[in-house]
Amino acid sequence: MVKIRPTTEHDRQALKAAVRRLLPMAGGVSAFEKVTRVNASALSRYGAPDEAINHMPIDVAMDLMLDTRSNGILSIMAMQLGFKLVSLGNQDFGSTLPDIGDMSRLSKSVSDVMQEYAQAISDGAITPREKQQIDIEIEEAVQMLRAFQHKIDGATSKGGDV
Repeated sequence: MVKIRPTTEHDRQALKAAVRRLLPMAGGVSAFEKVTRVNASALSRYGAPDEAINHMPIDVAMDLMLDTRSNGILSIMAMQLGFKLVSLGNQDFGSTLPDIGDMSRLSKSVSDVMQEYAQAISDGAITPREKQQIDIEIEEAVQMLRAFQHKIDGATSKGGDV
């Protein structure tokens, strides 16, 4: 049985290239193995183009990005998924609680999820393309919820209008 993967060989090679760029920033595989759970030879395989089945586990990728202070791998993944990575660290969520506009945008985003889902199941089944669209709408709603939460956090931690 042939497995059809949603990622392409090009996608996977782009991730390996990101690993190759970050490992030297972490001092090389010998230095980086001291701050993660895998050894230098495994780390080398994760970046090697000819090691098609060896990819960096997500927790090791997180260690690498934190160690290098780079979002390189995550940025590539976001782009491949059709998203743009934006830092929340530099955003000012203000010191006021969410207002009616924030609630309206959040409600619309959740409504978009329900609408996409209702449209997808109208024929009694969900195709892979429909699932992808539902997932995109869900992710957008989750991001809206997180922004809503950050705005509440900002207001309550800065002595805002609570």
